[in-house]
Amino acid sequence: IDEVQSVFEINCGTGVDAQLLKDENIHVTATDGSPEMIAYAKSKQSKDIDFFVLDFKDLDDNWINSDLLFSNFGGLNCLDQQGLKNVVNTSAKHQNKGAYLVCVMMPKFCMMESLYLLSKFRFKSLFRRNTKKGVLVDVEGTAVKTFYHSPREVKKMLATEYSILEIKPVAFFLPPSYLEPFFQKRRKTLKFLNHLERYFGRFSLLSSYADHYIIIAVKK
Repeated sequence: IDEVQSVFEINCGTGVDAQLLKDENIHVTATDGSPEMIAYAKSKQSKDIDFFVLDFKDLDDNWINSDLLFSNFGGLNCLDQQGLKNVVNTSAKHQNKGAYLVCVMMPKFCMMESLYLLSKFRFKSLFRRNTKKGVLVDVEGTAVKTFYHSPREVKKMLATEYSILEIKPVAFFLPPSYLEPFFQKRRKTLKFLNHLERYFGRFSLLSSYADHYIIIAVKK
């Protein structure tokens, strides 16, 4: 999105994406609900990035207007369905016509994850993502309750106020990050999967079965 000059990021984590955007001469305001994470991001990333602590419940009162609202790699998956609807409604309330919303989220099913669990005979975990109750997921040593949202659900939430520009799978063939140790000794297999990812990653129909998917929308 070439015309973007300012980004408001929520759940920025360590600030890696904020730094990449800043390197493209984009003004970035990056937020996270964790004071520890913001402190870490401030210590590691550019001083020109505006980092501050922001909880989802305070998003409406602390909205930063920008060309693009951004959340990467499951940042919004810590919200249940109602929580995600609240963020979408807040975004729609504040964003100007033509502003973008870009989110990378985790769907209710991941093919590669399920194949791995199947190979380990962990049948009860095959559909662990497909629950409204949330799943405790280890994130750098911390158990984080995670909720999975299908592309169809997110499209429905956005439909009234946004036009969907693109939905694409992210890591359909590539394994989830927690399986990296398993594939470190299987470099040729990983290289082959990467080739498949590059080709099939353009097919939006696969978004519901990848580890993540990206959704790009524009405010009507």
